Amino acid sequence: MKRILCIIAAMFAASVVYAQTDVETDIEAEEVEILEASAVTAQKTLVVMDIDKITYKVEDDVDSKTSTILDMLRKVPMVSVDGQDNITVNGSSSFQVYVDGKLNPMISNNPSQVLKLMPASAVKNIEVMTNPGAKYDAEGVGGVLNITTKTSPAGKSSFADGQYASLTLQGTTRGYAGGLFYSRQKGKWAFSVNGNATRTRTKGATSLIERIQKTDAGEFITTASGDADVRTPAYIGNMNLSYEIDSLNLISVSAGYLESDIVSNTIFNTSFRSPGFEYSSNGNNLSEILTRDMTANVDYQHSWADNPMRSLVLSYQLSGTPYDNINTNYFDNPSSEAFGFVSSRSDGYTNSVTHIVQADFSTPLDTDASHTLNVGAKLTARHNLSDQSNFVFDGKDFVHSSDGSLEYDFYNDIGAVYAEYAGNIGAFGLKAGARYEHTWQNVTYSEGQGKEFRLDYGNLVPVASVQYNISPMQNVGLSYNMNISRPGITYLNPYVDNISDPTTKTYGNPDLEAETGHTMNAIYNYFSPKWIVSMTLRHEFKGNGISQYSFYDGEHILNTTYGNIVSTSTTGLNGFVTWIPGQKTRVIFNGGGSHTDIWSRSLDQRNSGWTYNALLGFQQTLPLDLRFSTNLIASGRTVSLQGWTSGMMIGTLGITKSFLEDRLSLSLTGLSGLTKEMGVKIVSVSEGKDFVSRTTTGIPLRLLSLNLSFSFGKQDNVNVKKSRKTIEQDTQLNSKSVSESIGSLGQM
Repeated sequence: MKRILCIIAAMFAASVVYAQTDVETDIEAEEVEILEASAVTAQKTLVVMDIDKITYKVEDDVDSKTSTILDMLRKVPMVSVDGQDNITVNGSSSFQVYVDGKLNPMISNNPSQVLKLMPASAVKNIEVMTNPGAKYDAEGVGGVLNITTKTSPAGKSSFADGQYASLTLQGTTRGYAGGLFYSRQKGKWAFSVNGNATRTRTKGATSLIERIQKTDAGEFITTASGDADVRTPAYIGNMNLSYEIDSLNLISVSAGYLESDIVSNTIFNTSFRSPGFEYSSNGNNLSEILTRDMTANVDYQHSWADNPMRSLVLSYQLSGTPYDNINTNYFDNPSSEAFGFVSSRSDGYTNSVTHIVQADFSTPLDTDASHTLNVGAKLTARHNLSDQSNFVFDGKDFVHSSDGSLEYDFYNDIGAVYAEYAGNIGAFGLKAGARYEHTWQNVTYSEGQGKEFRLDYGNLVPVASVQYNISPMQNVGLSYNMNISRPGITYLNPYVDNISDPTTKTYGNPDLEAETGHTMNAIYNYFSPKWIVSMTLRHEFKGNGISQYSFYDGEHILNTTYGNIVSTSTTGLNGFVTWIPGQKTRVIFNGGGSHTDIWSRSLDQRNSGWTYNALLGFQQTLPLDLRFSTNLIASGRTVSLQGWTSGMMIGTLGITKSFLEDRLSLSLTGLSGLTKEMGVKIVSVSEGKDFVSRTTTGIPLRLLSLNLSFSFGKQDNVNVKKSRKTIEQDTQLNSKSVSESIGSLGQM
């Protein structure tokens, strides 16, 4: 996978939060705070931890001024990002992304691509939920990331008129970016809008594919190499509007749009050798992937005057993800038909349109709200469609070919109801609930051969967790959840792609079933003014897991598809440690290791192995209020059913200086792979009973960027409200977390 680095300027940029004490001198947010009750001094804590939720305070991290959200995720506990930008939460790739407590399909559909376009300077917190509870879709209970932006109300109530705006600019060794944010409050109305654009270019990405098929007649050897030039313009925008009818009724509206156009030009050489036959061809591959993601939400919230903690939220969401993929191969000898080495083109279009209607009701069961009941219902109507056309070159022009062309529709409707109890009994925090989801599916074909079908099935998904506060400085907990992963259109699409590489065929499987998994966590948290330690021991099992696998057909073409063919058992330990040795120094460690065992009875294959991921960060405030940071990021080899993929190691350096009471900020940052080529080399090996395939990808990772941001106005006076039923309020087991209690004593 080609890694396209797009570090852009602020998306929602907001003013810096000021920290003030009772002393006469103003103290800046990253500086030392003087504790009112003692002589202890410490920096602000970056992490707030509970059994079901971990909050990383992005705005208090100096790197947030120069990084993307994807970069910041490498520091977030329970989250890892590998060398190809694949994200896992608590060791699982099955997770959902929320923004300000609302499911965001635009990000959930392709988190790594979108989050690398979003600047961390727009974000207040990133919340990680490894046991979200029955309220949230079973498809995402492997983990939920909630991104809280700086436009989120965070429980405030403000009717003061005001406005705030910010401008950001960025120049890098690969391109440039810019963004504008504006917000306005007028009485009960609040409005915010922002837009960002970026253009990047990556040259020198290389790939080498070597495949050997072993047969009774001898070895069939295929070699393909390429050198790519990739250009990526991208645009993203968001709008939020709220109107507080009165103290009991609130209406909010939001909308977002993302457009990313990845255009690559790859010069390649492909060769094939077999007993008595040899063929080689040079060529040129032109590829354009145009992604447009759109989402819109309308929410109405009603609260009760006699019980402010009781609320009803009605929501509607519309989202669409049109996706165009145009792939053209030109060969220097287009008349040759050996192995399909003829100039050809594929035009692919897919789209997923989703309507969601949801109702959530929450009420306390006693006067002090120590026991709460949450119930709700949700209906999701999703229409996936695919229209794929193939063309071949006849010597003069590209003409349509019915061979391989495909058009089909996939309707996937899901109805759900849930009930959940959460309460505190002494030092214990308890949560238990269940969610029932029923799925209706219907697949029809307008062109191409495929099996049309209808089916429906139901899933009952239980969740439970318990927390025990040992002392005000430490707690332990246990949690269990069952999760579902339904295959998306990429996995289901039966279109056969042999344009990208004529020696291979890649296609989905419309007969895939939803996979189910079971996850158990044992958690320990410790807090003090100088130390924060969190450890999570987890075990996950899947019995009908979806896996990619490959095999050779009778024409010596490597086929790659998907199937419910694997069982997976993973045991791992994740750890997060923050050490604050001095007033201006912070050291961060975030990482973990795990062992995975994968087996498939249908393929009669088994694989296992250890892996790790780690980030070691150092932050220091220098004289003249210069803020310096450096990070070492590493990951180990990961295993799949038929092979493994190597890890990577990169390093970052950054320095930031603020002026005009933090309204103007300048930063310089650098990133590089820690190899002699100063890039990243990723090796993937796949091995079946009769073949071995090895892919080596070289990614030039050297990057230097200069960032400038300027803001004016007072953001505290602008409060675009959202529905009160957010993740933060739903999943808190205790009214005040242990780390928040420590924070209130020590003002970390």
